[in-house]
Amino acid sequence: MTTAYYIITAFILILVFIFILVLIRKKRKSSAPYTEALHCFIEGDRDSALELLKKAVKEDTENVMAYILLGNIIREKGNPQKAIKIHRNLLVRSNLTKSQTQEILIALIRDYKNAGLISQAVEMAEKLVKQDRKNTQYQELLLTLYEENKSWDKAYFQRQSLNKWKKQKDSNILALYKIEAGLDAIKKGLEKEGRIRFREAIKLNKKCIPAYLYWGDSLQRENRYSEALEVYINFTKKNPQKAHLAFDRIKDLLFDMGRYGEIELIYRDVISRDPENFEAHLNLADLHMKQGDIERAEKECRDLYNKYPGNKKCGLLLISLLRYRQKEKEAIQKAVELLKLETGKHIYKCSKCGFETEEIIWRCPSCGAWDSFLGSCS
Repeated sequence: MTTAYYIITAFILILVFIFILVLIRKKRKSSAPYTEALHCFIEGDRDSALELLKKAVKEDTENVMAYILLGNIIREKGNPQKAIKIHRNLLVRSNLTKSQTQEILIALIRDYKNAGLISQAVEMAEKLVKQDRKNTQYQELLLTLYEENKSWDKAYFQRQSLNKWKKQKDSNILALYKIEAGLDAIKKGLEKEGRIRFREAIKLNKKCIPAYLYWGDSLQRENRYSEALEVYINFTKKNPQKAHLAFDRIKDLLFDMGRYGEIELIYRDVISRDPENFEAHLNLADLHMKQGDIERAEKECRDLYNKYPGNKKCGLLLISLLRYRQKEKEAIQKAVELLKLETGKHIYKCSKCGFETEEIIWRCPSCGAWDSFLGSCS
Protein backbone atom coordinates (compact mmCIF):
# COMPACT_ATOMS: atom_id res chain seq x y z
CA MET A 1 0.00 0.00 0.00
CA THR A 2 1.27 3.47 -0.87
CA THR A 3 1.40 6.39 1.51
CA ALA A 4 -1.14 8.22 -0.65
CA TYR A 5 -3.63 5.36 -0.16
CA TYR A 6 -3.37 5.59 3.64
CA ILE A 7 -3.77 9.36 3.53
CA ILE A 8 -6.89 9.12 1.36
CA THR A 9 -8.37 6.35 3.53
CA ALA A 10 -7.76 8.36 6.69
CA PHE A 11 -9.31 11.44 5.10
CA ILE A 12 -12.44 9.48 4.12
CA LEU A 13 -12.76 8.05 7.66
CA ILE A 14 -12.45 11.54 9.12
CA LEU A 15 -15.19 12.78 6.78
CA VAL A 16 -17.46 9.87 7.73
CA PHE A 17 -16.83 10.55 11.43
CA ILE A 18 -17.64 14.26 10.99
CA PHE A 19 -20.81 13.38 9.04
CA ILE A 20 -21.98 10.98 11.77
CA LEU A 21 -21.20 13.55 14.45
CA VAL A 22 -23.23 16.19 12.63
CA LEU A 23 -26.17 13.80 12.34
CA ILE A 24 -26.04 12.95 16.03
CA ARG A 25 -25.88 16.62 16.99
CA LYS A 26 -28.73 17.39 14.62
CA LYS A 27 -30.82 14.59 16.10
CA ARG A 28 -30.08 15.75 19.63
CA LYS A 29 -30.89 19.30 18.70
CA SER A 30 -34.19 18.37 17.03
CA SER A 31 -35.26 16.00 19.80
CA ALA A 32 -34.44 18.38 22.64
CA PRO A 33 -37.56 20.62 22.25
CA TYR A 34 -39.81 17.55 22.01
CA THR A 35 -38.29 16.00 25.15
CA GLU A 36 -38.69 19.28 27.03
CA ALA A 37 -42.25 19.55 25.74
CA LEU A 38 -43.08 16.12 27.14
CA HIS A 39 -41.76 17.15 30.55
CA CYS A 40 -43.83 20.35 30.47
CA PHE A 41 -46.91 18.42 29.37
CA ILE A 42 -46.55 15.89 32.20
CA GLU A 43 -46.10 18.73 34.70
CA GLY A 44 -49.27 20.41 33.40
CA ASP A 45 -47.56 23.40 31.77
CA ARG A 46 -49.51 23.35 28.51
CA ASP A 47 -48.39 26.79 27.33
CA SER A 48 -44.68 25.94 27.48
CA ALA A 49 -45.33 22.50 25.96
CA LEU A 50 -47.19 24.14 23.07
CA GLU A 51 -44.32 26.52 22.23
CA LEU A 52 -41.73 23.75 22.46
CA LEU A 53 -43.78 21.46 20.23
CA LYS A 54 -44.10 24.17 17.60
CA LYS A 55 -40.32 24.43 17.64
CA ALA A 56 -39.91 20.64 17.57
CA VAL A 57 -42.02 20.12 14.44
CA LYS A 58 -40.23 22.94 12.64
CA GLU A 59 -36.87 21.32 13.34
CA ASP A 60 -38.03 17.77 12.62
CA THR A 61 -41.06 17.44 10.34
CA GLU A 62 -40.87 13.65 10.67
CA ASN A 63 -41.69 13.71 14.38
CA VAL A 64 -45.25 12.36 14.14
CA MET A 65 -45.76 12.08 17.89
CA ALA A 66 -44.86 15.77 18.30
CA TYR A 67 -47.56 16.70 15.79
CA ILE A 68 -50.11 14.49 17.58
CA LEU A 69 -49.37 16.04 20.96
CA LEU A 70 -49.37 19.53 19.43
CA GLY A 71 -52.85 18.96 18.03
CA ASN A 72 -54.08 17.52 21.32
CA ILE A 73 -52.97 20.60 23.25
CA ILE A 74 -54.52 22.91 20.68
CA ARG A 75 -57.80 20.98 21.06
CA GLU A 76 -57.62 21.26 24.85
CA LYS A 77 -57.16 25.00 24.47
CA GLY A 78 -60.49 25.28 22.66
CA ASN A 79 -59.60 25.02 18.98
CA PRO A 80 -60.71 21.54 17.85
CA GLN A 81 -60.98 22.63 14.21
CA LYS A 82 -57.27 23.48 14.06
CA ALA A 83 -56.48 20.21 15.84
CA ILE A 84 -58.51 18.34 13.23
CA LYS A 85 -56.48 19.95 10.46
CA ILE A 86 -53.16 19.01 12.09
CA HIS A 87 -54.19 15.41 12.75
CA ARG A 88 -55.85 14.84 9.37
CA ASN A 89 -52.73 16.05 7.57
CA LEU A 90 -50.77 13.35 9.40
CA LEU A 91 -53.02 10.59 8.05
CA VAL A 92 -51.94 11.19 4.45
CA ARG A 93 -48.34 10.26 5.24
CA SER A 94 -47.27 6.98 3.69
CA ASN A 95 -44.61 5.96 6.21
CA LEU A 96 -46.78 5.77 9.33
CA THR A 97 -46.51 2.76 11.61
CA LYS A 98 -49.65 0.96 12.73
CA SER A 99 -49.37 2.36 16.26
CA GLN A 100 -48.91 5.90 14.92
CA THR A 101 -51.99 5.56 12.74
CA GLN A 102 -53.99 4.39 15.75
CA GLU A 103 -52.78 7.30 17.87
CA ILE A 104 -53.80 9.74 15.13
CA LEU A 105 -57.25 8.17 14.80
CA ILE A 106 -57.79 8.35 18.56
CA ALA A 107 -56.76 12.02 18.50
CA LEU A 108 -59.16 12.73 15.63
CA ILE A 109 -62.03 11.03 17.47
CA ARG A 110 -61.46 13.38 20.40
CA ASP A 111 -61.15 16.36 18.04
CA TYR A 112 -64.43 15.63 16.29
CA LYS A 113 -66.26 14.90 19.55
CA ASN A 114 -64.99 18.18 21.00
CA ALA A 115 -66.20 19.96 17.88
CA GLY A 116 -69.63 18.30 18.12
CA LEU A 117 -69.04 16.36 14.89
CA ILE A 118 -70.13 12.91 16.11
CA SER A 119 -70.65 11.41 12.63
CA GLN A 120 -67.04 12.19 11.71
CA ALA A 121 -65.89 10.78 15.06
CA VAL A 122 -67.78 7.59 14.23
CA GLU A 123 -66.00 7.39 10.87
CA MET A 124 -62.60 7.59 12.59
CA ALA A 125 -63.61 5.00 15.19
CA GLU A 126 -64.70 2.60 12.46
CA LYS A 127 -61.24 2.94 10.88
CA LEU A 128 -59.66 2.38 14.28
CA VAL A 129 -61.57 -0.88 14.80
CA LYS A 130 -60.53 -2.06 11.33
CA GLN A 131 -56.91 -1.46 12.36
CA ASP A 132 -57.26 -3.85 15.30
CA ARG A 133 -60.51 -5.84 15.43
CA LYS A 134 -59.43 -7.75 18.53
CA ASN A 135 -59.04 -4.61 20.63
CA THR A 136 -62.20 -4.52 22.79
CA GLN A 137 -61.43 -1.00 24.00
CA TYR A 138 -61.64 0.26 20.42
CA GLN A 139 -64.88 -1.68 19.95
CA GLU A 140 -66.34 -0.16 23.12
CA LEU A 141 -65.34 3.31 21.95
CA LEU A 142 -67.10 2.75 18.63
CA LEU A 143 -70.19 1.45 20.44
CA THR A 144 -70.32 4.56 22.64
CA LEU A 145 -70.10 6.78 19.56
CA TYR A 146 -72.88 4.86 17.81
CA GLU A 147 -75.04 5.50 20.87
CA GLU A 148 -74.15 9.21 20.92
CA ASN A 149 -74.95 9.41 17.22
CA LYS A 150 -78.25 7.56 17.80
CA SER A 151 -77.22 4.97 15.22
CA TRP A 152 -79.21 2.28 16.99
CA ASP A 153 -79.02 -0.43 14.34
CA LYS A 154 -75.24 -0.10 14.13
CA ALA A 155 -75.03 0.00 17.92
CA TYR A 156 -77.07 -3.22 18.04
CA PHE A 157 -74.71 -5.14 15.75
CA GLN A 158 -71.62 -3.61 17.35
CA ARG A 159 -72.76 -4.71 20.83
CA GLN A 160 -73.50 -8.18 19.49
CA SER A 161 -69.95 -8.35 18.09
CA LEU A 162 -68.47 -7.04 21.33
CA ASN A 163 -70.46 -9.57 23.35
CA LYS A 164 -68.90 -12.39 21.33
CA TRP A 165 -65.41 -11.13 22.05
CA LYS A 166 -66.17 -10.68 25.75
CA LYS A 167 -68.23 -13.88 25.95
CA GLN A 168 -71.18 -12.15 27.59
CA LYS A 169 -74.88 -11.63 27.00
CA ASP A 170 -76.94 -8.51 27.58
CA SER A 171 -80.17 -9.04 25.69
CA ASN A 172 -81.87 -6.45 27.90
CA ILE A 173 -79.68 -3.67 26.47
CA LEU A 174 -80.01 -5.01 22.93
CA ALA A 175 -83.78 -4.86 23.45
CA LEU A 176 -83.51 -1.21 24.53
CA TYR A 177 -81.62 -0.43 21.30
CA LYS A 178 -84.64 -1.80 19.45
CA ILE A 179 -86.84 0.49 21.54
CA GLU A 180 -84.78 3.53 20.58
CA ALA A 181 -84.88 2.53 16.90
CA GLY A 182 -88.66 2.10 17.17
CA LEU A 183 -89.12 5.52 18.75
CA ASP A 184 -87.01 7.09 15.99
CA ALA A 185 -89.25 5.42 13.39
CA ILE A 186 -92.39 6.71 15.09
CA LYS A 187 -90.98 10.25 15.17
CA LYS A 188 -90.79 9.97 11.38
CA GLY A 189 -94.43 8.87 11.25
CA LEU A 190 -93.59 5.20 10.67
CA GLU A 191 -95.88 3.63 13.27
CA LYS A 192 -95.79 0.13 11.78
CA GLU A 193 -91.99 0.14 11.60
CA GLY A 194 -91.88 1.29 15.20
CA ARG A 195 -94.14 -1.55 16.35
CA ILE A 196 -91.96 -4.08 14.51
CA ARG A 197 -88.99 -2.87 16.54
CA PHE A 198 -90.96 -3.08 19.79
CA ARG A 199 -91.93 -6.67 19.03
CA GLU A 200 -88.30 -7.47 18.22
CA ALA A 201 -87.38 -6.03 21.63
CA ILE A 202 -89.86 -8.37 23.33
CA LYS A 203 -88.35 -11.36 21.52
CA LEU A 204 -85.00 -10.38 23.02
CA ASN A 205 -86.44 -9.74 26.47
CA LYS A 206 -89.97 -10.91 27.28
CA LYS A 207 -90.12 -8.50 30.23
CA CYS A 208 -89.00 -5.41 28.30
CA ILE A 209 -91.23 -2.79 29.93
CA PRO A 210 -91.10 0.05 27.36
CA ALA A 211 -91.69 -2.33 24.45
CA TYR A 212 -95.20 -3.22 25.66
CA LEU A 213 -96.08 0.34 26.66
CA TYR A 214 -94.90 1.97 23.42
CA TRP A 215 -96.43 -0.81 21.33
CA GLY A 216 -99.81 -0.27 22.96
CA ASP A 217 -99.47 3.52 22.63
CA SER A 218 -98.81 3.14 18.91
CA LEU A 219 -101.91 1.00 18.46
CA GLN A 220 -103.95 3.60 20.33
CA ARG A 221 -102.79 6.34 17.98
CA GLU A 222 -104.28 4.30 15.15
CA ASN A 223 -107.52 3.80 17.14
CA ARG A 224 -106.91 0.06 17.52
CA TYR A 225 -108.13 0.08 21.09
CA SER A 226 -108.87 -3.63 21.59
CA GLU A 227 -105.40 -4.58 20.36
CA ALA A 228 -103.78 -1.92 22.54
CA LEU A 229 -105.70 -3.18 25.59
CA GLU A 230 -104.54 -6.73 24.88
CA VAL A 231 -100.92 -5.56 24.75
CA TYR A 232 -101.22 -3.68 28.06
CA ILE A 233 -102.92 -6.58 29.83
CA ASN A 234 -100.29 -8.98 28.49
CA PHE A 235 -97.69 -6.65 29.96
CA THR A 236 -99.29 -6.84 33.44
CA LYS A 237 -99.19 -10.63 33.24
CA LYS A 238 -95.55 -10.74 32.18
CA ASN A 239 -94.48 -7.95 34.55
CA PRO A 240 -96.85 -7.98 37.55
CA GLN A 241 -94.35 -6.11 39.74
CA LYS A 242 -94.29 -3.22 37.23
CA ALA A 243 -97.97 -3.50 36.24
CA HIS A 244 -98.75 -0.08 37.75
CA LEU A 245 -96.96 1.52 34.79
CA ALA A 246 -99.85 0.38 32.57
CA PHE A 247 -102.76 0.98 34.99
CA ASP A 248 -103.59 4.52 33.84
CA ARG A 249 -103.44 3.46 30.20
CA ILE A 250 -105.74 0.51 30.87
CA LYS A 251 -108.23 2.59 32.88
CA ASP A 252 -108.46 5.24 30.16
CA LEU A 253 -108.94 2.63 27.46
CA LEU A 254 -111.61 0.70 29.36
CA PHE A 255 -113.46 3.94 30.10
CA ASP A 256 -113.42 4.99 26.43
CA MET A 257 -114.56 1.52 25.40
CA GLY A 258 -117.38 1.44 27.96
CA ARG A 259 -115.82 -1.53 29.76
CA TYR A 260 -114.53 0.13 32.93
CA GLY A 261 -116.02 -2.61 35.11
CA GLU A 262 -113.30 -4.97 33.90
CA ILE A 263 -110.58 -3.04 35.71
CA GLU A 264 -111.24 -4.86 39.01
CA LEU A 265 -110.48 -8.20 37.36
CA ILE A 266 -107.18 -6.82 36.10
CA TYR A 267 -106.17 -5.55 39.56
CA ARG A 268 -107.05 -8.91 41.12
CA ASP A 269 -105.14 -10.79 38.44
CA VAL A 270 -102.04 -8.71 39.20
CA ILE A 271 -102.46 -9.33 42.94
CA SER A 272 -102.77 -13.07 42.33
CA ARG A 273 -99.42 -12.96 40.51
CA ASP A 274 -97.79 -10.51 42.92
CA PRO A 275 -99.63 -10.53 46.28
CA GLU A 276 -97.56 -7.65 47.71
CA ASN A 277 -98.21 -5.32 44.76
CA PHE A 278 -98.79 -1.97 46.47
CA GLU A 279 -100.20 -0.14 43.45
CA ALA A 280 -102.69 -2.89 42.60
CA HIS A 281 -104.02 -2.95 46.17
CA LEU A 282 -104.21 0.85 46.29
CA ASN A 283 -106.02 1.08 42.96
CA LEU A 284 -108.42 -1.62 44.10
CA ALA A 285 -109.21 0.35 47.29
CA ASP A 286 -109.76 3.49 45.21
CA LEU A 287 -112.08 1.55 42.89
CA HIS A 288 -114.15 0.28 45.85
CA MET A 289 -114.53 3.87 47.05
CA LYS A 290 -115.71 5.03 43.61
CA GLN A 291 -118.16 2.12 43.54
CA GLY A 292 -119.58 3.29 46.88
CA ASP A 293 -118.29 0.31 48.85
CA ILE A 294 -116.66 2.53 51.48
CA GLU A 295 -116.31 -0.10 54.19
CA ARG A 296 -114.49 -2.44 51.86
CA ALA A 297 -112.33 0.39 50.55
CA GLU A 298 -111.40 1.46 54.08
CA LYS A 299 -110.38 -2.08 55.08
CA GLU A 300 -108.21 -2.48 51.98
CA CYS A 301 -106.64 0.92 52.54
CA ARG A 302 -106.00 0.38 56.27
CA ASP A 303 -104.27 -2.92 55.63
CA LEU A 304 -102.10 -1.25 53.02
CA TYR A 305 -101.28 1.76 55.20
CA ASN A 306 -100.22 -0.51 58.06
CA LYS A 307 -97.73 -2.18 55.70
CA TYR A 308 -96.50 1.13 54.24
CA PRO A 309 -96.89 3.72 57.03
CA GLY A 310 -96.39 7.28 55.87
CA ASN A 311 -97.09 6.50 52.20
CA LYS A 312 -98.60 9.67 50.78
CA LYS A 313 -100.91 8.15 48.18
CA CYS A 314 -102.27 5.57 50.57
CA GLY A 315 -102.50 8.06 53.46
CA LEU A 316 -104.48 10.59 51.43
CA LEU A 317 -106.93 7.95 50.28
CA LEU A 318 -107.38 6.70 53.86
CA ILE A 319 -107.95 10.25 55.12
CA SER A 320 -110.62 10.77 52.43
CA LEU A 321 -112.35 7.53 53.45
CA LEU A 322 -112.22 8.41 57.16
CA ARG A 323 -113.71 11.84 56.52
CA TYR A 324 -116.39 10.28 54.33
CA ARG A 325 -117.29 8.02 57.27
CA GLN A 326 -117.19 11.08 59.60
CA LYS A 327 -114.18 9.81 61.56
CA GLU A 328 -112.72 13.31 61.70
CA LYS A 329 -110.51 12.77 64.75
CA GLU A 330 -108.76 9.77 63.21
CA ALA A 331 -108.52 11.56 59.87
CA ILE A 332 -106.65 14.45 61.55
CA GLN A 333 -104.41 11.98 63.35
CA LYS A 334 -103.49 10.27 60.07
CA ALA A 335 -102.84 13.64 58.44
CA VAL A 336 -100.38 14.55 61.21
CA GLU A 337 -98.66 11.17 60.83
CA LEU A 338 -98.42 11.71 57.10
CA LEU A 339 -96.72 15.06 57.52
CA LYS A 340 -94.12 13.50 59.81
CA LEU A 341 -93.51 10.26 57.94
CA GLU A 342 -94.21 10.91 54.28
CA THR A 343 -92.19 8.40 52.26
CA GLY A 344 -94.61 7.41 49.58
CA LYS A 345 -92.94 8.42 46.34
CA HIS A 346 -91.70 5.90 43.84
CA ILE A 347 -87.96 6.48 43.70
CA TYR A 348 -85.93 4.91 40.91
CA LYS A 349 -82.20 4.83 41.59
CA CYS A 350 -79.42 4.14 39.12
CA SER A 351 -77.54 1.06 40.28
CA LYS A 352 -74.33 2.40 38.69
CA CYS A 353 -74.03 6.01 39.88
CA GLY A 354 -76.91 6.50 42.35
CA PHE A 355 -78.83 9.07 40.27
CA GLU A 356 -82.45 9.26 41.47
CA THR A 357 -85.66 10.05 39.60
CA GLU A 358 -89.38 9.74 40.26
CA GLU A 359 -90.02 8.55 36.71
CA ILE A 360 -88.80 5.22 35.43
CA ILE A 361 -86.30 5.64 32.60
CA TRP A 362 -84.29 3.16 30.58
CA ARG A 363 -80.95 4.93 30.47
CA CYS A 364 -79.29 7.00 33.18
CA PRO A 365 -78.91 10.66 32.12
CA SER A 366 -76.03 11.04 34.56
CA CYS A 367 -73.68 8.15 33.75
CA GLY A 368 -75.22 6.76 30.53
CA ALA A 369 -75.77 3.26 31.98
CA TRP A 370 -78.49 1.18 30.33
CA ASP A 371 -81.26 -0.59 32.24
CA SER A 372 -79.87 0.49 35.61
CA PHE A 373 -83.17 1.63 37.19
CA LEU A 374 -85.41 -1.41 36.82
CA GLY A 375 -86.20 -3.19 40.03
CA SER A 376 -85.11 -0.25 42.20
CA CYS A 377 -88.59 1.10 42.91
CA SER A 378 -89.12 1.72 46.61
